[in-house]
Amino acid sequence: MKKLLLSLLVTLAVSNVWALEPDSIGKDISDLDTLIQMVETNYTGFPLIIQKGYGNDYLKMKGDLSQKLSTGKIGIQQAVCEYCYWFFSQFDGHVYVDCQLFFDHYFTKCHIRYAKLFEYEPKPVSYKVNDKTWLIRVPSCNGQNPTYQWLKDAALAYLQSGCDHLIIDVRGNTGGGDAIWEPICPLLYDHQPSSPEYTFFRNTPKNLSFYQRILKDNPDDEVAKWLVDNCRKSQEEMVKIEEDESVEDFPISLLPKKAAIVIDKNTASSAETLIRFAKMCCDTTRTKVYGKENTWGAQYSGNIIGTPLPNSQICVYYPTCVSSFFLQGESNGSSGLAPDVHIDLPYPQKLTDNCDEWILWIADQL
Repeated sequence: MKKLLLSLLVTLAVSNVWALEPDSIGKDISDLDTLIQMVETNYTGFPLIIQKGYGNDYLKMKGDLSQKLSTGKIGIQQAVCEYCYWFFSQFDGHVYVDCQLFFDHYFTKCHIRYAKLFEYEPKPVSYKVNDKTWLIRVPSCNGQNPTYQWLKDAALAYLQSGCDHLIIDVRGNTGGGDAIWEPICPLLYDHQPSSPEYTFFRNTPKNLSFYQRILKDNPDDEVAKWLVDNCRKSQEEMVKIEEDESVEDFPISLLPKKAAIVIDKNTASSAETLIRFAKMCCDTTRTKVYGKENTWGAQYSGNIIGTPLPNSQICVYYPTCVSSFFLQGESNGSSGLAPDVHIDLPYPQKLTDNCDEWILWIADQL
Protein backbone atom coordinates (compact mmCIF):
# COMPACT_ATOMS: atom_id res chain seq x y z
CA MET A 1 0.00 0.00 0.00
CA LYS A 2 2.85 2.41 0.86
CA LYS A 3 4.54 1.55 -2.45
CA LEU A 4 1.31 2.24 -4.35
CA LEU A 5 0.82 5.56 -2.53
CA LEU A 6 4.39 6.60 -3.32
CA SER A 7 3.88 5.79 -7.01
CA LEU A 8 0.69 7.84 -6.98
CA LEU A 9 2.49 10.84 -5.42
CA VAL A 10 5.29 10.65 -7.99
CA THR A 11 2.76 10.47 -10.79
CA LEU A 12 0.92 13.48 -9.44
CA ALA A 13 4.17 15.44 -9.11
CA VAL A 14 5.13 14.71 -12.70
CA SER A 15 1.64 15.59 -13.86
CA ASN A 16 1.82 18.94 -12.07
CA VAL A 17 5.14 19.75 -13.76
CA TRP A 18 3.66 19.05 -17.18
CA ALA A 19 0.53 21.00 -16.27
CA LEU A 20 2.58 24.11 -15.50
CA GLU A 21 4.44 24.11 -18.81
CA PRO A 22 1.40 24.29 -21.12
CA ASP A 23 -0.04 27.01 -18.90
CA SER A 24 3.18 29.01 -19.20
CA ILE A 25 3.33 28.51 -22.97
CA GLY A 26 -0.34 29.45 -23.15
CA LYS A 27 0.40 32.79 -21.48
CA ASP A 28 3.33 33.35 -23.86
CA ILE A 29 1.14 32.62 -26.87
CA SER A 30 -1.48 35.00 -25.49
CA ASP A 31 1.15 37.75 -25.17
CA LEU A 32 2.41 37.22 -28.72
CA ASP A 33 -1.16 37.26 -30.06
CA THR A 34 -1.80 40.48 -28.11
CA LEU A 35 1.33 42.05 -29.59
CA ILE A 36 0.42 41.03 -33.13
CA GLN A 37 -3.12 42.35 -32.78
CA MET A 38 -1.86 45.60 -31.24
CA VAL A 39 0.66 46.26 -34.01
CA GLU A 40 -1.61 45.26 -36.89
CA THR A 41 -4.48 47.35 -35.51
CA ASN A 42 -2.65 50.44 -34.23
CA TYR A 43 0.82 50.88 -35.74
CA THR A 44 0.40 53.51 -38.46
CA GLY A 45 3.15 52.09 -40.65
CA PHE A 46 1.72 48.56 -40.74
CA PRO A 47 -0.85 48.91 -43.55
CA LEU A 48 1.66 50.89 -45.61
CA ILE A 49 4.24 48.10 -45.23
CA ILE A 50 1.68 45.52 -46.37
CA GLN A 51 0.62 47.74 -49.31
CA LYS A 52 4.27 48.01 -50.28
CA GLY A 53 4.35 44.25 -50.91
CA TYR A 54 5.78 42.78 -47.72
CA GLY A 55 2.63 40.87 -46.75
CA ASN A 56 3.92 37.37 -47.54
CA ASP A 57 7.20 37.99 -45.72
CA TYR A 58 5.28 39.26 -42.71
CA LEU A 59 2.93 36.26 -42.63
CA LYS A 60 5.88 33.87 -42.80
CA MET A 61 7.71 35.68 -39.99
CA LYS A 62 4.59 35.72 -37.83
CA GLY A 63 3.83 32.05 -38.47
CA ASP A 64 7.40 30.92 -37.77
CA LEU A 65 7.48 32.77 -34.44
CA SER A 66 4.11 31.38 -33.35
CA GLN A 67 5.24 27.83 -34.19
CA LYS A 68 8.55 28.16 -32.31
CA LEU A 69 6.86 29.72 -29.29
CA SER A 70 4.07 27.14 -29.11
CA THR A 71 6.58 24.25 -29.20
CA GLY A 72 8.84 25.82 -26.58
CA LYS A 73 11.78 26.37 -28.96
CA ILE A 74 11.93 30.06 -27.97
CA GLY A 75 10.58 32.05 -25.04
CA ILE A 76 8.26 35.04 -25.10
CA GLN A 77 11.03 37.62 -24.75
CA GLN A 78 12.87 36.30 -27.79
CA ALA A 79 9.62 36.04 -29.77
CA VAL A 80 8.68 39.64 -29.00
CA CYS A 81 12.17 40.88 -29.84
CA GLU A 82 12.28 39.04 -33.15
CA TYR A 83 8.80 40.23 -34.10
CA CYS A 84 9.63 43.89 -33.41
CA TYR A 85 13.10 43.61 -34.93
CA TRP A 86 11.47 42.63 -38.23
CA PHE A 87 10.04 46.17 -38.36
CA PHE A 88 12.98 47.87 -36.63
CA SER A 89 15.62 46.51 -39.01
CA GLN A 90 13.73 47.02 -42.27
CA PHE A 91 11.29 49.90 -41.92
CA ASP A 92 11.17 51.95 -38.76
CA GLY A 93 13.58 52.50 -35.85
CA HIS A 94 10.65 53.60 -33.67
CA VAL A 95 9.38 50.00 -33.30
CA TYR A 96 11.36 48.41 -30.47
CA VAL A 97 11.24 46.47 -27.21
CA ASP A 98 12.31 47.97 -23.90
CA CYS A 99 14.32 45.04 -22.61
CA GLN A 100 17.98 44.13 -22.23
CA LEU A 101 17.81 41.31 -24.78
CA PHE A 102 16.66 43.65 -27.53
CA PHE A 103 19.39 46.23 -26.96
CA ASP A 104 22.17 43.71 -26.24
CA HIS A 105 21.49 41.36 -29.14
CA TYR A 106 19.10 42.75 -31.76
CA PHE A 107 19.90 46.46 -31.57
CA THR A 108 23.62 45.83 -32.06
CA LYS A 109 22.99 43.97 -35.33
CA CYS A 110 22.45 47.30 -37.07
CA HIS A 111 23.74 49.85 -34.55
CA ILE A 112 27.07 50.74 -32.95
CA ARG A 113 27.79 50.93 -29.22
CA TYR A 114 30.08 53.96 -29.35
CA ALA A 115 30.59 53.94 -25.58
CA LYS A 116 32.49 50.66 -25.97
CA LEU A 117 34.86 52.26 -28.51
CA PHE A 118 35.73 55.57 -26.82
CA GLU A 119 34.60 57.98 -24.10
CA TYR A 120 31.15 58.86 -25.39
CA GLU A 121 28.88 61.17 -23.42
CA PRO A 122 27.97 64.19 -25.57
CA LYS A 123 27.10 67.34 -23.61
CA PRO A 124 25.72 70.73 -24.70
CA VAL A 125 28.41 73.15 -25.84
CA SER A 126 28.35 76.53 -27.56
CA TYR A 127 31.69 78.18 -28.23
CA LYS A 128 34.20 79.34 -30.82
CA VAL A 129 36.34 76.64 -32.43
CA ASN A 130 38.54 79.10 -34.32
CA ASP A 131 38.29 82.64 -35.70
CA LYS A 132 35.84 81.53 -38.40
CA THR A 133 33.87 78.68 -36.82
CA TRP A 134 31.36 78.34 -33.98
CA LEU A 135 30.25 74.99 -32.52
CA ILE A 136 26.83 74.17 -31.07
CA ARG A 137 26.50 70.61 -29.74
CA VAL A 138 22.93 69.47 -29.04
CA PRO A 139 22.91 65.98 -27.44
CA SER A 140 19.14 65.80 -26.91
CA CYS A 141 15.84 67.23 -28.15
CA ASN A 142 14.00 66.48 -24.90
CA GLY A 143 13.97 70.15 -23.87
CA GLN A 144 16.10 69.51 -20.78
CA ASN A 145 19.60 68.83 -22.07
CA PRO A 146 19.72 71.49 -23.42
CA THR A 147 16.62 73.61 -22.93
CA TYR A 148 14.94 75.52 -25.73
CA GLN A 149 16.15 78.79 -24.18
CA TRP A 150 19.73 77.48 -24.08
CA LEU A 151 19.63 76.74 -27.80
CA LYS A 152 18.02 80.09 -28.54
CA ASP A 153 20.84 81.81 -26.61
CA ALA A 154 23.43 79.65 -28.39
CA ALA A 155 22.09 80.69 -31.82
CA LEU A 156 22.21 84.35 -30.75
CA ALA A 157 25.75 83.92 -29.39
CA TYR A 158 26.82 82.54 -32.77
CA LEU A 159 25.28 85.48 -34.66
CA GLN A 160 27.11 87.88 -32.37
CA SER A 161 30.41 85.99 -32.56
CA GLY A 162 31.59 87.27 -35.93
CA CYS A 163 32.16 83.69 -37.14
CA ASP A 164 31.32 82.91 -40.77
CA HIS A 165 30.84 79.20 -40.20
CA LEU A 166 28.59 77.14 -37.92
CA ILE A 167 28.90 73.48 -36.89
CA ILE A 168 25.84 71.83 -35.34
CA ASP A 169 26.75 68.54 -33.66
CA VAL A 170 23.90 66.07 -33.07
CA ARG A 171 25.93 62.92 -32.40
CA GLY A 172 24.28 60.91 -29.64
CA ASN A 173 21.01 62.84 -29.95
CA THR A 174 18.25 60.22 -29.91
CA GLY A 175 15.42 62.74 -30.19
CA GLY A 176 12.64 64.33 -28.17
CA GLY A 177 10.62 67.16 -29.72
CA ASP A 178 11.03 68.93 -33.06
CA ALA A 179 10.31 72.38 -31.58
CA ILE A 180 13.87 72.54 -30.19
CA TRP A 181 15.11 73.40 -33.71
CA GLU A 182 13.10 76.62 -34.09
CA PRO A 183 16.15 78.84 -33.35
CA ILE A 184 18.36 76.88 -35.79
CA CYS A 185 16.25 76.24 -38.90
CA PRO A 186 15.98 79.93 -39.95
CA LEU A 187 19.79 80.13 -39.99
CA LEU A 188 20.06 77.23 -42.45
CA TYR A 189 17.02 77.76 -44.68
CA ASP A 190 17.65 78.42 -48.39
CA HIS A 191 14.60 77.28 -50.35
CA GLN A 192 11.21 75.56 -50.30
CA PRO A 193 11.19 71.73 -50.45
CA SER A 194 10.67 70.26 -53.91
CA SER A 195 7.64 68.19 -52.83
CA PRO A 196 5.06 68.53 -50.04
CA GLU A 197 5.08 66.27 -47.00
CA TYR A 198 2.07 64.98 -45.07
CA THR A 199 1.82 63.36 -41.66
CA PHE A 200 -0.76 60.67 -40.92
CA PHE A 201 -2.18 59.49 -37.59
CA ARG A 202 -3.81 56.06 -37.34
CA ASN A 203 -7.07 56.92 -35.68
CA THR A 204 -7.85 53.91 -33.50
CA PRO A 205 -9.51 53.83 -30.06
CA LYS A 206 -6.24 52.77 -28.39
CA ASN A 207 -4.14 55.49 -30.05
CA LEU A 208 -6.70 58.20 -29.43
CA SER A 209 -7.27 57.23 -25.78
CA PHE A 210 -3.52 57.54 -25.19
CA TYR A 211 -3.60 61.21 -26.27
CA GLN A 212 -6.80 61.85 -24.37
CA ARG A 213 -4.99 60.80 -21.19
CA ILE A 214 -2.04 63.05 -22.07
CA LEU A 215 -4.39 65.98 -22.65
CA LYS A 216 -6.15 65.36 -19.35
CA ASP A 217 -2.83 65.59 -17.50
CA ASN A 218 -1.43 68.39 -19.67
CA PRO A 219 -4.12 70.57 -21.29
CA ASP A 220 -1.43 72.69 -23.01
CA ASP A 221 0.01 69.79 -25.04
CA GLU A 222 -0.58 71.04 -28.60
CA VAL A 223 -0.05 67.69 -30.34
CA ALA A 224 -2.47 65.87 -28.03
CA LYS A 225 -5.03 68.68 -28.32
CA TRP A 226 -4.92 68.65 -32.12
CA LEU A 227 -5.24 64.88 -32.31
CA VAL A 228 -8.10 64.68 -29.83
CA ASP A 229 -10.02 67.60 -31.34
CA ASN A 230 -9.66 66.48 -34.95
CA CYS A 231 -9.75 62.71 -34.67
CA ARG A 232 -12.37 62.04 -32.00
CA LYS A 233 -15.29 62.40 -34.42
CA SER A 234 -13.48 61.42 -37.60
CA GLN A 235 -14.54 58.31 -39.52
CA GLU A 236 -11.17 58.08 -41.28
CA GLU A 237 -8.66 55.53 -40.04
CA MET A 238 -5.70 57.48 -41.47
CA VAL A 239 -6.12 61.13 -40.54
CA LYS A 240 -3.88 63.71 -42.18
CA ILE A 241 -2.77 65.76 -39.21
CA GLU A 242 -0.31 68.10 -40.84
CA GLU A 243 0.17 69.41 -44.35
CA ASP A 244 3.55 70.91 -45.08
CA GLU A 245 3.00 72.14 -48.62
CA SER A 246 5.58 74.80 -47.86
CA VAL A 247 7.99 75.55 -45.09
CA GLU A 248 7.58 78.94 -43.49
CA ASP A 249 9.25 81.39 -45.83
CA PHE A 250 12.17 82.37 -43.61
CA PRO A 251 14.29 85.27 -44.84
CA ILE A 252 17.62 83.83 -45.96
CA SER A 253 20.14 84.55 -43.25
CA LEU A 254 23.49 86.08 -44.20
CA LEU A 255 25.08 83.82 -41.61
CA PRO A 256 26.35 81.20 -41.62
CA LYS A 257 28.16 81.44 -44.92
CA LYS A 258 28.84 77.74 -44.54
CA ALA A 259 27.34 75.23 -42.11
CA ALA A 260 27.99 71.63 -41.13
CA ILE A 261 25.77 69.17 -39.27
CA VAL A 262 27.60 66.25 -37.63
CA ILE A 263 25.75 62.95 -37.21
CA ASP A 264 26.32 59.39 -36.04
CA LYS A 265 24.22 56.22 -35.81
CA ASN A 266 22.68 57.49 -32.55
CA THR A 267 21.21 60.55 -34.28
CA ALA A 268 17.52 59.66 -34.17
CA SER A 269 13.93 60.83 -34.42
CA SER A 270 13.68 64.59 -33.75
CA ALA A 271 17.43 64.91 -34.31
CA GLU A 272 16.87 63.35 -37.74
CA THR A 273 14.25 66.05 -38.36
CA LEU A 274 17.06 68.61 -38.53
CA ILE A 275 18.90 66.45 -41.09
CA ARG A 276 15.77 66.09 -43.19
CA PHE A 277 15.23 69.85 -43.04
CA ALA A 278 18.80 70.42 -44.22
CA LYS A 279 18.40 67.98 -47.11
CA MET A 280 15.04 69.43 -48.18
CA CYS A 281 15.50 73.16 -47.57
CA CYS A 282 19.24 73.87 -47.59
CA ASP A 283 21.63 74.18 -50.51
CA THR A 284 24.50 71.69 -50.16
CA THR A 285 26.94 74.33 -51.37
CA ARG A 286 26.21 76.06 -48.07
CA THR A 287 25.09 73.35 -45.64
CA LYS A 288 26.44 69.79 -45.59
CA VAL A 289 25.88 66.78 -43.33
CA TYR A 290 29.07 65.09 -42.08
CA GLY A 291 29.38 61.64 -40.58
CA LYS A 292 30.93 58.17 -40.60
CA GLU A 293 27.60 56.30 -40.53
CA ASN A 294 23.99 57.00 -41.45
CA THR A 295 21.53 58.18 -38.81
CA TRP A 296 19.42 55.81 -36.68
CA GLY A 297 16.48 55.28 -39.07
CA ALA A 298 13.46 56.71 -37.22
CA GLN A 299 13.06 59.77 -39.42
CA TYR A 300 9.66 59.05 -40.95
CA SER A 301 7.57 58.32 -37.85
CA GLY A 302 6.86 59.73 -34.42
CA ASN A 303 4.61 60.17 -31.38
CA ILE A 304 5.33 56.72 -29.99
CA ILE A 305 3.28 54.70 -27.50
CA GLY A 306 4.71 52.19 -25.03
CA THR A 307 2.49 49.28 -23.98
CA PRO A 308 3.32 46.39 -21.60
CA LEU A 309 2.08 42.95 -22.62
CA PRO A 310 -0.45 41.54 -20.13
CA ASN A 311 1.39 38.47 -18.83
CA SER A 312 5.12 39.04 -19.32
CA GLN A 313 4.89 42.85 -18.86
CA ILE A 314 7.42 43.27 -21.68
CA CYS A 315 7.01 46.84 -22.94
CA VAL A 316 6.73 47.36 -26.71
CA TYR A 317 6.89 50.75 -28.46
CA TYR A 318 5.38 51.76 -31.80
CA PRO A 319 4.68 55.15 -33.46
CA THR A 320 1.19 56.48 -34.04
CA CYS A 321 2.20 58.89 -36.82
CA VAL A 322 4.13 58.45 -40.07
CA SER A 323 5.27 60.79 -42.82
CA SER A 324 4.00 60.52 -46.38
CA PHE A 325 7.65 59.85 -47.23
CA PHE A 326 7.47 56.56 -45.28
CA LEU A 327 8.64 53.72 -47.53
CA GLN A 328 8.99 55.92 -50.59
CA GLY A 329 11.35 54.53 -53.19
CA GLU A 330 13.23 51.25 -52.99
CA SER A 331 15.26 51.90 -49.85
CA ASN A 332 13.73 51.32 -46.45
CA GLY A 333 13.38 53.91 -43.71
CA SER A 334 15.47 52.04 -41.15
CA SER A 335 18.69 52.59 -43.09
CA GLY A 336 18.70 56.19 -41.86
CA LEU A 337 19.86 59.38 -43.53
CA ALA A 338 23.28 59.39 -45.18
CA PRO A 339 25.92 62.08 -44.67
CA ASP A 340 26.81 64.30 -47.60
CA VAL A 341 30.47 64.07 -46.60
CA HIS A 342 31.89 60.81 -45.25
CA ILE A 343 34.34 61.32 -42.40
CA ASP A 344 37.22 58.97 -43.14
CA LEU A 345 38.86 59.36 -39.74
CA PRO A 346 39.14 57.14 -36.66
CA TYR A 347 36.57 57.73 -33.95
CA PRO A 348 37.63 60.57 -31.61
CA GLN A 349 39.30 59.77 -28.32
CA LYS A 350 36.36 61.24 -26.45
CA LEU A 351 33.10 63.08 -27.10
CA THR A 352 31.86 65.01 -24.06
CA ASP A 353 31.93 68.82 -23.82
CA ASN A 354 35.19 68.96 -25.77
CA CYS A 355 36.18 70.09 -29.24
CA ASP A 356 37.11 66.68 -30.65
CA GLU A 357 39.19 65.65 -33.66
CA TRP A 358 36.19 65.49 -36.01
CA ILE A 359 35.12 69.05 -35.23
CA LEU A 360 38.63 70.37 -35.86
CA TRP A 361 38.76 68.48 -39.19
CA ILE A 362 35.35 69.80 -40.27
CA ALA A 363 36.33 73.35 -39.28
CA ASP A 364 39.35 73.05 -41.59
CA GLN A 365 37.12 71.73 -44.40
CA LEU A 366 34.78 74.70 -44.10
